[in-house]
Amino acid sequence: MRATCPACESAVDHCHGTLIVHATRVPECTDDDCVAFEHARHTFIVDCADVAGGCACTTDSTPTRRQA
Repeated sequence: MRATCPACESAVDHCHGTLIVHATRVPECTDDDCVAFEHARHTFIVDCADVAGGCACTTDSTPTRRQA
């Protein structure tokens, strides 16, 4: 049996991706379909420094959208 998302069932505006906040304060989301980067829409929010492998934004201030 497949688990269901209570927020999806109740039509609450949300995202299933993880919001990554870069050192430049520019957010990106791991869900390629996400277009609204408000914190309230995301269950998981991390700083880019906590991403496995690190983040290039400490040397390049223009982060690119990650590809899955």
